[in-house]
Amino acid sequence: MLKNKKFAVIFSILAMLLWGSAIPTIKTTYLELGIGGADTGQKIALAGIRFFVAGLITLIYFLIFDRNFKDFKKLDWKFVLILGLLQTAIQYIFYYIGLSNTLGVKSSIIQASNSLIVVILSAFLLPEDKINAKMIIALILGSLGIIITNTGSSIEGGLTLTGEGFIIISTTINALCTILVRKYGRGENPYLLTGFQFLLGSVFMILLGISLGGFTLNFNLKASILLAYAAFISATAFTIWTIVLKYHSANEFGIYKLFIPIFGSLLSILFLGEPFGLRLGIGMALVLFASFLLNLNKTKA
Repeated sequence: MLKNKKFAVIFSILAMLLWGSAIPTIKTTYLELGIGGADTGQKIALAGIRFFVAGLITLIYFLIFDRNFKDFKKLDWKFVLILGLLQTAIQYIFYYIGLSNTLGVKSSIIQASNSLIVVILSAFLLPEDKINAKMIIALILGSLGIIITNTGSSIEGGLTLTGEGFIIISTTINALCTILVRKYGRGENPYLLTGFQFLLGSVFMILLGISLGGFTLNFNLKASILLAYAAFISATAFTIWTIVLKYHSANEFGIYKLFIPIFGSLLSILFLGEPFGLRLGIGMALVLFASFLLNLNKTKA
């Protein structure tokens, strides 16, 4: 079905909606479990459990949609371990802590700068990627958007290290891993690479979280459903996106990732009751426009 372009567009937007819903899902889970700002171990353990389940779901999807068992022999386990520690464990340790200390709307806007950070890192790590005038303009606009978002009235808050700062660090790590996968992971099976890095990274987070007091998590039915949905998000959105890119150009469909911060912000406002002031609106517009400029040469009007 996803060979059909219309269905591919619909499912791409669905995947972005799933990814965008992660922020209100995590924040609601914190409230349901009574996880406070100082409960670092519980946040890390919660993230670990989520990605352990997500890893299992991703491998089940491998059995359903792929079944290329020969790819097990080609899997670079050293690279899987690096991604597991960096992209799953370290990135989401910063993300889960940072998200508890800032607004979901602001987190969505900061995460939208991912493509800008990829451009900067690519210039240093991928010699074939050159920076041009359009990219410089996009970087300036995107940086200005982030600055405006994090400087303003007391209602919208300012920039804190353990809040917005940790989200920026998490987004930077994600951008770095995007480049690493582009450079070293092209020959790897995406289901196996993702599934096993989820599992390896999650084990590290669970053990670290427990050592910091995360074993006190007490799940009720609602919290369990939220956790299961969060794991479903990671596995299912990735699977949809992988299948879409199997049949359609990444250059053409990459523009749909701009929907992630839009959905994330809207859902945070609707389900978390977060404010959305003028500065946040201007900041989001600048970051999204900057990301659009970066994708402009990759898609047709």
